[in-house]
Amino acid sequence: MFKIPYITKPFKNVPLKIVLVVPFVIQICIATGVIGLFTYRNGQQRVSAIATSLSGEMGDRISTELNSYLRSPNINQPNVDISTFLRGLKYREKERVFIIERSGLVVGTSALEKSFQIVDGKPQRLNILDSKDDISRLAAQYLLKTYGKFDAIQGTEHIEAVLAGEDHFIRVQNRRDDFGLDWIIVIVVPASQFTGSMQNQTETMILLYCAVLAIAILIGMLTARSISTPLRKLSEATLAITHGEIDTRVQIEGTSEIRDLSESFNTLAEMMANSFLQLEKSNQELELRVQERTYELNASKASLQRTNFLLSRRESQLRKQQDILFGLTKDKSINQGNFIDAVQNITRTGSQALNVERVSIWLFDKTKTLLHCLDLYIRSTNTHTEADFLTYQNYPKFFAALQAKHAIAIEDIEEEEYLQELIDSYFRPAVTVSLLIKPFEVDGQVTGIIAFEHVEVEHLWIPEEQSFASSLADLLSLGMESQERHRAEENLRIEQMKSERLLLNVLPQEIVERLKLSQSKALANKVSETYSNQILDISSDPMLENLTNGTNGAIVADAYDEVTVLFADIVNFTEYASAISASDLVNCLNDIFSEFDRLVDLYDLEKIKTIGDSYMAVGGLPVPSKDHAEAIAEMALEMQTSIQKFKRLDGTPFLLRIGIHTGQAIAGVIGTKKFIYDLWGDTVNVASRMESHGVAGCIQVTEATYQLLKNKYRLEQRSAINIKGKGEMITYLLQGRIDI
Repeated sequence: MFKIPYITKPFKNVPLKIVLVVPFVIQICIATGVIGLFTYRNGQQRVSAIATSLSGEMGDRISTELNSYLRSPNINQPNVDISTFLRGLKYREKERVFIIERSGLVVGTSALEKSFQIVDGKPQRLNILDSKDDISRLAAQYLLKTYGKFDAIQGTEHIEAVLAGEDHFIRVQNRRDDFGLDWIIVIVVPASQFTGSMQNQTETMILLYCAVLAIAILIGMLTARSISTPLRKLSEATLAITHGEIDTRVQIEGTSEIRDLSESFNTLAEMMANSFLQLEKSNQELELRVQERTYELNASKASLQRTNFLLSRRESQLRKQQDILFGLTKDKSINQGNFIDAVQNITRTGSQALNVERVSIWLFDKTKTLLHCLDLYIRSTNTHTEADFLTYQNYPKFFAALQAKHAIAIEDIEEEEYLQELIDSYFRPAVTVSLLIKPFEVDGQVTGIIAFEHVEVEHLWIPEEQSFASSLADLLSLGMESQERHRAEENLRIEQMKSERLLLNVLPQEIVERLKLSQSKALANKVSETYSNQILDISSDPMLENLTNGTNGAIVADAYDEVTVLFADIVNFTEYASAISASDLVNCLNDIFSEFDRLVDLYDLEKIKTIGDSYMAVGGLPVPSKDHAEAIAEMALEMQTSIQKFKRLDGTPFLLRIGIHTGQAIAGVIGTKKFIYDLWGDTVNVASRMESHGVAGCIQVTEATYQLLKNKYRLEQRSAINIKGKGEMITYLLQGRIDI
């Protein structure tokens, strides 16, 4: 039996009669009180419902009769007496009905008072708040307190209020008509009108409850006495036996249970007398039992030695598992992101360490509704395979168990309900009996599970084995994270290659390298400012020392003593552009400039930029060369030939106007965004003037370029032309190479 000392202790010295009577009386009081409470509440609710119904009927009747009264021809006069009409209706005692406007002025009232008052000798309409009738005034004050103002009263409302210390029911309803009347009809009914009979019933019920309670207490006392008297005698007899009076007996009387208890007591006394006779015999038997216990102790000692031996084997197995884990942590396939090799290594070593037939690794999909077997190792055949998919649709209980449990360790799969779904389709063909599952996570999310299956016989998964399985799951998490890291690094490397390839498509390779080096120096300067020159001395690096940094960004620029600049412009291309669509215009320019780009690559020149239908190229940079003028001349001649391939809308070919000049220039990249390799200097301006003042279909060169080409090319001198900022200049038209 259950012992509850903290309950029985306070009643240790309380007589049994009180213990029997008091709870019985308390139960009766609670039962009668609850019934009375519910009866009272039901009466209150019934009174409220009746009051609401009666006040509603009264309001409807007043509204109907008032409408009829107001429609009567004999009252369509200025001196309509609504109060007389209201007093003419039938009411019960203490009921009040009054009609007021939104301002509070009385239209009519059933109280015996006038609806107007004399102020300074002049009659004025009575405000309901100034009414001498206490019930009407208090009801109006209560409504004003509840709604704030009479204008806030809309529709029909039923209110319970205490007026002059007495409960009342108030019904408020609006009355509007087509003539602009907007009145409030208030009906006040005292609650005592409905609760009189209920009060009498309540008093009668209380008296009835008291009578029932008194009878119940009397019955309880008589019952307690009939029970406690035989028990008291039985208690006295028990005390006598404890004092050595073994011959004490009790009289059999009372209820059947007490009679049975008395008979049992007498029988027990008889048995105690016999027990003393058997005590000597028991001592002899005790000696025999001591010998038996000694034998059992020796057997326990042998069992303990066996347990120690098993513990030593477990320690050896644990050491073996630790060695395996240490070897796996040094496995390059895990650290280098080769996840497939790492998975196969883990399944194989896990099978050997735990001595199980099957070890498999499964991965969840993104929705956690599908498991894909990444690798299944079968020890008996030493093979790695892949099993079928497991879906939530086919195995909902199994998936729910994986979500709810951190780990699963089952000695007999037949005993687990959520595994019954897998027995026929998965476990039975593999003869699996015991199952151990551990999940593994990546970035705090469960990514998959590792499963260990023991076949044919049941296997109890000891804590060391479960801990080893958890360690393998952690290694899987590490392997997946390593794979993701290597994948991210490879993607980053590819993106860097794409960025460099894109940069090389915009800038020369040498400029790209110098720009990257310039950014490295800017970073080094920032580090130097953050720490100190003792830690990082930039000036000691000759490669970084040669770079110059601007105030707002890195400057990569070089001055060249002699370069040849070419400007080419398509003659009258603006008129052609206005006659075609934008897409056709872009396609046409792309075809022409792509042909020019091919010539730039052919003669190892540098394309600078295109502006509208103009094309700019330069020779002799970024790597200086001696034949830069010849390369530009060859390209210019080729451009004049290539432009003939492209036709206008009327079938005539396009014409090019080309200008060339040789001189000093500065080339490089400035700024921090949208790097563009550009060219600056007077040479650029002069070359541009050569093009703008040139002849359509011809190549115009300056005196400086003429001096470099005159021995290998045919050039025709033009008359002097006026160049802005330069004055009169002698120019030449390049016509072709001299045939040797």
